[in-house]
Amino acid sequence: MRYFYLTIAVFFLCLSISYAQGTLRGTVIDGSNPIAFATVSVTELKIQKLSGLDGTFSISLPEGFHKISITMVGYRKVDTLIHMINGKTTNLGNINLSPNGDLQQVEIQGMYSSGERKAIAMRRNSSAIMDVASADAVGKLPDINAAEAVQRIPGVSIDRDQGEGRYVTVRGTPSQWSSTTINGDRMPAAKTSGDLLGNRTVPMDLLPSEFIQYIQVIKAITPEYEGDAIGGTINFIPRTSPEKRTFRIMGALPYAERPNDKLGYNGSLLYGDRLLNDKFGFLVLGTVNQRTYGTDDYEVGYGNQLHNVNSLDVRNYQGTRTNKGLNAAVDYRLAPGTKVYARGYYTELLDNERNRKTMHYFDRATNNAVLRWNVVDYYFKNYGGEAGIESTLSAKLSMNARAAWYKSWAGYKGPSSATKDLRGYYYGNWVQTVKYDNMVNVDGKDYKFLKGDGPAGYEGDDPNNVQTHFSATTPYSADNYYLDRFVTSIRNVSDNDKVAAVDFKYQLLNNLLLKFGGKFRHKTSTYDYRYATWVYKTTAPKAYLGLWEKEAFPAKNWFPELNNTYDNLKFDYPTAASFINPYSIPKVGANLTYTLNDATNSSYATGNYDATEKVSAGYAMGEWGLNAAWKIVGGMRFEHTSAISNSYVYNDITKKVSPVSGSKSVPAVLPMLHFIYKPNDKTDLRAAVTRTFARPSFNEISPTTRVNPNTLTVALGNPDLRPTFSWNYDLIGSYYLSNTSYLTGGLFYKKIKDAVYTQSFNQSQTVDGTTASYKVSQPLNSDNAKLYGIELGYNQKLTFLPGILSGLGINLNYTYTKSETTINDRPDEKIGLLNQSPNIINAALFYEKDRFSFRIAANYRQAFLVEVRDNSGADRYQDKDFHLDLNTSYNFPKNITLFLDANNLTNAALRYYHGVKSRPEQVEYYSARGRVGVNWSF
Repeated sequence: MRYFYLTIAVFFLCLSISYAQGTLRGTVIDGSNPIAFATVSVTELKIQKLSGLDGTFSISLPEGFHKISITMVGYRKVDTLIHMINGKTTNLGNINLSPNGDLQQVEIQGMYSSGERKAIAMRRNSSAIMDVASADAVGKLPDINAAEAVQRIPGVSIDRDQGEGRYVTVRGTPSQWSSTTINGDRMPAAKTSGDLLGNRTVPMDLLPSEFIQYIQVIKAITPEYEGDAIGGTINFIPRTSPEKRTFRIMGALPYAERPNDKLGYNGSLLYGDRLLNDKFGFLVLGTVNQRTYGTDDYEVGYGNQLHNVNSLDVRNYQGTRTNKGLNAAVDYRLAPGTKVYARGYYTELLDNERNRKTMHYFDRATNNAVLRWNVVDYYFKNYGGEAGIESTLSAKLSMNARAAWYKSWAGYKGPSSATKDLRGYYYGNWVQTVKYDNMVNVDGKDYKFLKGDGPAGYEGDDPNNVQTHFSATTPYSADNYYLDRFVTSIRNVSDNDKVAAVDFKYQLLNNLLLKFGGKFRHKTSTYDYRYATWVYKTTAPKAYLGLWEKEAFPAKNWFPELNNTYDNLKFDYPTAASFINPYSIPKVGANLTYTLNDATNSSYATGNYDATEKVSAGYAMGEWGLNAAWKIVGGMRFEHTSAISNSYVYNDITKKVSPVSGSKSVPAVLPMLHFIYKPNDKTDLRAAVTRTFARPSFNEISPTTRVNPNTLTVALGNPDLRPTFSWNYDLIGSYYLSNTSYLTGGLFYKKIKDAVYTQSFNQSQTVDGTTASYKVSQPLNSDNAKLYGIELGYNQKLTFLPGILSGLGINLNYTYTKSETTINDRPDEKIGLLNQSPNIINAALFYEKDRFSFRIAANYRQAFLVEVRDNSGADRYQDKDFHLDLNTSYNFPKNITLFLDANNLTNAALRYYHGVKSRPEQVEYYSARGRVGVNWSF
């Protein structure tokens, strides 16, 4: 106990000493915007302090006269002489830094150079290993959402949906191994579509790029950051109150080549100011972005052993996506060094997707040709905010205390015929029976193969021209399709986070800064899954497709990349209005049997869960400047996670539903140590050893089984899953050529324990009396794994070139990663981590001169593993891709900018394959898209 009292006494002694000094405060700005990470130094006392994200700084100084220097990469140095008085506060107010060079040169450098200066300064001055993009630089790229903006950062790649970025991967690790945070708090992650249902991966297409002030990708964290960050932390810092009145309006017309409806609309409005003698600041930003899309897609299903073709699914998507968002922030400066603040955001995405497809099953004898018409209105919401107080409690001690609440919800906004509670993924199924040629008999059964597979002498289809080969004995015709059923798959998913946190900074010595604090998060996650069917009676007269009103097939030029090879499957479909209500045709409705399968009466109960997770965290760390060149940053973070998950078990024999629960508590001790060496102003060498972890997803630890007869899949939960832990070793060096130019190279190694793999196999299942072959998957902990790689980067403004060429610049970065582990079902094989691409390259050439700017950016990602199956020949891979985007703009007088963006100029396809590249599983074509618009600010 005496050590406790001694610690308290030392603390108050230091506190009393701090009151025997004066306090210097100020705010570093660039016009109307705060400058983060500017260096404020007192040379004779060997004191250095960095400005915060809001540009403010506070330094404790002894009485007397002192020369203060304020520096920032790319800006002129400001020196001032101040007189400090013990116990008094000296406030320098706003210190406006001017960029290097004359004012005319500043004007023509453009937003990209300004943004690059800020991003580089934050990168150089951070204690963690991070890369940064600023709002100015993001605004000069053709990126409409946060995911597409992040992909420009070294070591980052993205997954796309309908051609747009959605999920982010850092350094080749699974996307759920990285934290996506907003102002340092994890964002909730509800979603209803895609392969990542129920996990912690945030769909970043929800967040408009206009919201963002800074994007930090922290690759080696310090203890103040949340510890579930094996890949890293992607932290979004939204815009906050400006230092002077700011007004900005943008309007644009998006264009897409492939869909029938090619034009959309895009706009944003920003207004911010400071009032009441600059004490009260506010910002309001609203955005809307509606764009259309079209996708041609064919998908092939295989047997995992013979690799025979079981099915061919040919689709056309026509859709409209509408994002709406609001970002608001207010703050009030109660006194010098103390302010209260509140900031929040709301964003929603409505995806009106219309998907027409025919599915052909070569392993079935009857009802083996299916016409499916999907009318789906995906609806996502993500919103929340925080309120708190930042205060300088003394000349050496500061505090930030806050409370936050965030929620995400994912569900559906249609079909229009359904009540709100029964909205979901709606489709109609029509079937017919045909025979297929180009089959070969193997062991008494007929199979279909692609070229290169199958027995000797058999000639299969080319992978780029997989055909049905309808037999002449059973002519294929749209008129032969008859109704099977209507279906609504209902999912309502929500994540709700409540957070309380407090952080302290204490300047114990001029060269030793202590940081400590704690956080508590209460999280709830719910998954409501139901399945409504209207099955047409088999005893009734067949309801042929001709009963429904028709419309022309929407794609006039279907699969142009494949020479329109599937035009034989193109025909008039029913209008959406004619079947959106199952009972729209009375004589059809009279023969429908309606069933609602939910958590009370069917196997669909197993797809429901509700979970509660409580996380208590604390940290302590120090930043110790040994001398002008060396700095050590070290400390510890502790996180305790307790989770309870509730679901159901369904007995297919007794038809009874029973509740089931599971719980688990896990401590995480996370030591971290960083070494920073800066022998001069140009050289920055860093080394770090950190321990981080990744929590299992809620759907993975749910103690039940989830059955989806729509896709013939079964997902088993595993409440005994252990978190994945990793020891991370980083070494990185950077050499800064100028204010906006640098070379960088780094090595990283991760020693991973208990990685989670989803393993799958085929198994016969009986669901609601119908037996079929289901793909069963279950998450399991693998053996230990390792991941290592290198990162290289080169940013250069070529200002040394003569005349007009001096506006040129280049950005290059390259990441190589390699990983391996073993799993239980395949112990003799070394398998790479999921979603880990060996080679990622980003390259950009830009030009900024006078009022004109141009930038063309390329992104390449090598093929990588996405799903582990029975054997290596059946594993699912995503193929390599190469994307080319451009942006150009011209700045007119009076702050009016005309811009043009274009994406996917190479018409890069999304392609998955089955074991080897000659077996395509899914191929999607999107074509180019872009927008033209005008931006006005004052």
